[in-house]
Amino acid sequence: MSVPQAQAKPGRVRPLRTNIGASPVSVPGIVILGALIAAISLLALYGLWRFWPAPPPATGSAPPTAEFSYFGWQVSLTRDQQFFVIVALAGAIGAMLHGLRSLSRYVGEQYLFRSWIPYYILLPLVGGILATIVYLVLRAGLLPGATSSSQPDPYGISAIAALMGLFSGQAAEKLKAVFETLFTKVEPGSQSVTDIAMPSITGFDPNHGLPGTLVVISGSNLTSVTGVAFTGAEAPQFKIDSENRLTVSVPDGAATGPITLHVGQDKVTSGLDFTVP
Repeated sequence: MSVPQAQAKPGRVRPLRTNIGASPVSVPGIVILGALIAAISLLALYGLWRFWPAPPPATGSAPPTAEFSYFGWQVSLTRDQQFFVIVALAGAIGAMLHGLRSLSRYVGEQYLFRSWIPYYILLPLVGGILATIVYLVLRAGLLPGATSSSQPDPYGISAIAALMGLFSGQAAEKLKAVFETLFTKVEPGSQSVTDIAMPSITGFDPNHGLPGTLVVISGSNLTSVTGVAFTGAEAPQFKIDSENRLTVSVPDGAATGPITLHVGQDKVTSGLDFTVP
């Protein structure tokens, strides 16, 4: 039977996605990934404590360098180097907090796929680098209210760095705005990853069935689908046959209602219902 096509976001055209990483993460994989993120968070937090700069003396000048120990590793850092270290560590901590929240959500919703694993592994690096860039921008005085003081407050700098890691998307947008103020804005190209076409549903066969029934969904851009849900239940597995065809089994707990296709956080819902007797 024919189902009215769901409305996709206008003006979006993109190359087809691959199926790399489309399979769900196993229980051991979830445990290992969660333990890795927790371990990195604790190591970064301990490093922040160990490398925290000592307050400058009330009188006289501060020593040019300070000695630090991290799990037996002895290192001598200048005052500026100390700030770079705590900024990177605070950014990594903020990113790991975001990772732990995101991981718990996706595991709780049974929606964690292998394609997310590199994202979680690279989060501390992204947070540390982004926090360092923002610190440089702040010290250069390029942001409103920024200061180039030679003795910044380590508490304030670390708080900003942690927020940069926690809200990396917003931080990147702010840096983009600063850059576009200083330089000419570049229009997005035809291959921009933000130009993503949502899938559409043009039909499904059969239009009714009990749990376990195989349903063939027809449409377009189906290679971008990351999840299929019936009313009341998420399908644990599905098979993408082509850009225009997808096969899924009606999951246990499904009820009469529309079929929903997920693409990350976005979703497309069929116009008519699938009937469960």
